[in-house]
Amino acid sequence: MKVKKVNIRHISIGENLPVIPQSMTNTNTRSVQETINQSLRIVENGGKMVRISVPSREDVKAMQTIVDEIRKLGYDFPIIADVHFNPEIAEMLSGIVDKIRINPGNFTDKKNNNQHDFSAKEHDDAFRHMKARARPLIEKCKERGTAIRVGVNQGSLSDRIIARYGHTPLALAKSAIEWIDICEEIDFENVLFSLKSSNVYTMVEAYKIFHKEMEMRGSIYPLHVGVTEAGYGLAGRVKSAVGIGALLLEGVGSTIRVSLTEKPEDEIPFANHLIQFAASDFQHHYFIENEILHYIYDEEDYDRWIAGACAVSGYEHFRHKLKGIIVKNRHFSSEQQQELTAAIEQACRIKISKTEIISCPTCSRTDYDIEKVIKIAEERFSHFPGLKIGVMGCVVNGPGEMADADFGIVGASGNKVVVYQGKNRITPVLPLEEGIAVLEKAILKFRN
Repeated sequence: MKVKKVNIRHISIGENLPVIPQSMTNTNTRSVQETINQSLRIVENGGKMVRISVPSREDVKAMQTIVDEIRKLGYDFPIIADVHFNPEIAEMLSGIVDKIRINPGNFTDKKNNNQHDFSAKEHDDAFRHMKARARPLIEKCKERGTAIRVGVNQGSLSDRIIARYGHTPLALAKSAIEWIDICEEIDFENVLFSLKSSNVYTMVEAYKIFHKEMEMRGSIYPLHVGVTEAGYGLAGRVKSAVGIGALLLEGVGSTIRVSLTEKPEDEIPFANHLIQFAASDFQHHYFIENEILHYIYDEEDYDRWIAGACAVSGYEHFRHKLKGIIVKNRHFSSEQQQELTAAIEQACRIKISKTEIISCPTCSRTDYDIEKVIKIAEERFSHFPGLKIGVMGCVVNGPGEMADADFGIVGASGNKVVVYQGKNRITPVLPLEEGIAVLEKAILKFRN
């Protein structure tokens, strides 16, 4: 069954078309020239589309200037707006950008974490309310030829969905299915979907369930594939590649974003390695014996080697539940081989050997030195296997996306942060150094 075709400016995705890599700026959107420069670096590194955060009405004006200036420079790549909280901002952008990313959670009533049960009537009424709030945006996008990505995130599912399906892969899939119904009722098909989680298993299962449900309905929409809050360095690449690679090797996914807490232009080469590997004859690089995957491939490029090993590991593990992974490559040291093996096994949840640090890729809402905090967390806390720490850019998705973390630190304005233990906020807004000290003290007390 063919995937529907979605048109985003001059780029079409879906059908049997090539998989498209993309990234997102992390500059302040109102810093217009910085955002333009970073957008161009993403494209020059091989990105085909660029997403820019638009958190407020003031940023809408900046976005118009950014789009106008990029077009004056002769660039024709699709520009995407990332909208949080206010559906009216998305409507304002529908005539400015080529695609708008929305979160279903922004179209529901404010979350009330005390409500765990919904009657059938309450459930249906809440769905109708969401549909009514979404209709003006969809109609404007239909009229103006603007595409929409419905970006479902595990950390921002509505109470109504959680009450019925829990924090499960099925919950993400059902949230997306509702938006197919909403869009098709308005005869709007220029839409694609993402179902993201920082847990790789949850993310992969959600996409598989959603893809199967679309097959049963008789229409498959393109999927934007990614692992949210994947992290930094090797761990971030491994986590992303295990999840994204597993799906690409299944033939699922039309566009991808490798979300790293680094310069966004650095995401693109690694994303392209995944895309190229998925299109290759990869089966002869490995074998499985006694439920142990042996990936033996003498690839000289380090990132290409990582991408292939992770993609195959995710692909096989989420189909067969492996007991272990062995990675070998004569071009790299035994320490590098062991480090990659441990990182893959941790991402697959086969063996947890160190602290898991989840971190967002940052955007214009991040206003503190997040990479510094990640490095501190790795240096001071990586020796606690089973511990999960969230290092998040801002309050938009931060508290929700790290809800299953043991501890978290979330950015606020002015290079300040807030510290969490579990879902509970344990500090007011603090200067960065004070927040790190509180986080360290709380972790050491918890572990002792």
